[in-house]
Amino acid sequence: MSILKRRHVLARLASFAMAGSLMATPALADDHYPDRPITMLVGYNAGGQTDLVGRAAAKVMSEELGQPINVVNRPGAGGAVAARELQQAKPDGYTIMFHANTVVNTAPFLMKRVQFTPDDFEWAGFITAYQAGLVTQKESPFDDLDGFVAWAKENPGFSYGSLSPAARMTMNEIAKKEGLDVNIVPLNGGGEMINAVLGNQVVLALSGGIHSKYPDQMKMVAALTTFRHPSDPDVKTIDEFGYELAMDTRAGLYLPKGTPEDIVQTLSDALAKAQTDPTFKQVTGSASIPIMYLDADKAKQEMVSTFGKHGQIFRNAGVEPQ
Repeated sequence: MSILKRRHVLARLASFAMAGSLMATPALADDHYPDRPITMLVGYNAGGQTDLVGRAAAKVMSEELGQPINVVNRPGAGGAVAARELQQAKPDGYTIMFHANTVVNTAPFLMKRVQFTPDDFEWAGFITAYQAGLVTQKESPFDDLDGFVAWAKENPGFSYGSLSPAARMTMNEIAKKEGLDVNIVPLNGGGEMINAVLGNQVVLALSGGIHSKYPDQMKMVAALTTFRHPSDPDVKTIDEFGYELAMDTRAGLYLPKGTPEDIVQTLSDALAKAQTDPTFKQVTGSASIPIMYLDADKAKQEMVSTFGKHGQIFRNAGVEPQ
């Protein structure tokens, strides 16, 4: 064999070996992530609680990651519009979503057109929790849920403010168990709820947390979460009152399915920095929003657990997706 021909064969063998080595190597995330701006979707309008917390978190994460995080609002269907856009995004960490987890662990049990499950996304962590509760006027003749039930039995036809199908379900289950006669008043958003309560148009309403801004005018009679609220630690949860209806809502980071684990971890670590950031604490503290960080692994566990639990609550109540 000539020297030139022998060199040609060796070169081809070397190229085959290199190709085989590359094919055998699993896909890894970019070691330089992030090296360009990140887009953060928010599934609500600008100015609301989730948007404000998301923007504050984006600022902290941007400083930690060394790249801008541009917040883009995609309201619609309680976050489903933004979630569907996220599903179509490339799983490279450059399109993420900050949102309440209700679009996955609650909305599918209420809306046929929303069919997400926890496995449809990667979870980089949660940073805050919502303090949902049943609220009334400060001067109401009852101070807790037991007192309300006793009062309601003597005052049939009372008005209850409902912000959502889940809010309606909560009161319907209480009324069914206690034999109460209730008039459901549909409300659109936290602003209407505040006006209805303070204007004495309803005796009781479900609040997602905005009531905490009115401590001299409103009081909470039951927390609708599994935990007592940091801002009202003496108020018992609805489960403690004997109604197994508690459902937790948290806000945090969704990522497209298939996002590499190291990118998920990088974003989770950046989000964790918000726990101690002075500006983030000021934003959340001014609205009495508790910081309750869960890392990526615990966030996924939370989603699987609450998806099963919330679904059972709605099924037990006979709620069918519409």
